[in-house]
Amino acid sequence: MATRSLLGTSDGGRSWHQLGEPDKPIRSVHFVSPTQGWGIAGGTDPQSVHGWLVPKEGATLVTTRDGGVTWSPLDGPSNPQTVCFSDSVQGWVGTQRDGVYRYQNIAQGQSWSLALQRPDQPAADLGATTLIQCAGSQALWVLFLGGGAAMSHSPYIAYATANGSSWRAVLNEPMTMHQAGVPPGPDSYPPSFSAVDPGDAVFVGDGPATNVAQCVIASAGGASLRRTGAIQNASETFAAAFTSVTTGWVLTRNGGGDYVIDATTDGGYHWSEQLAVPPTSAG
Repeated sequence: MATRSLLGTSDGGRSWHQLGEPDKPIRSVHFVSPTQGWGIAGGTDPQSVHGWLVPKEGATLVTTRDGGVTWSPLDGPSNPQTVCFSDSVQGWVGTQRDGVYRYQNIAQGQSWSLALQRPDQPAADLGATTLIQCAGSQALWVLFLGGGAAMSHSPYIAYATANGSSWRAVLNEPMTMHQAGVPPGPDSYPPSFSAVDPGDAVFVGDGPATNVAQCVIASAGGASLRRTGAIQNASETFAAAFTSVTTGWVLTRNGGGDYVIDATTDGGYHWSEQLAVPPTSAG
């Protein structure tokens, strides 16, 4: 995804070419093969949220079978914000108000069903968001953001499922969510996260009051949490990408306003700066 267009590559990123788009601009995409993918198109007031461009409301679900050259609308839940598919017959959509819907294309036909209800009911104007990442044939990691903030706390709660039906509350912001028995997350603001596999995910960030991005590794489907290290001088994170529970990268912003890519190879115990770009250069 580029700022104003959809780009594709067929040589590992050495070269890029512009792809097609539906009538409304695509906000995010998820592909299960070089040709088959799904996207969120249109919608009002799109905002960048931890690696996703998330519309507030009015978006639609679209799909492609030719690698993004052409797109067609797909019936689904109203006001979708994020989408991912495990394969051509099973997928998920995160919505602003309801929560997470599951799509299944089985012998009896295609269907959508509400798989995970939001535990809160935030006001529409607070910017509630549902972020999702597929992690296997039936596995999904979810991060609900409540929107709004007060006293350096902003509500969020993460869930995980390995089978698509039973869910575990993994971590949350305890001062605002009030979910008994759910462990606290990395810090007081919603973190960036990266699903590694059905059992593991990494959460990093966000602490405006502490000015660090704390790393928490969730294992065993969220049953076990391990706090490792922290990225110093990083009160805000924008995205995280981990290829394993030890190796990953996080896009942050330091106190001077520079956009920084930090990397770890030991599960977040230690971090090294890979690239820093001044805000005037990043745009």
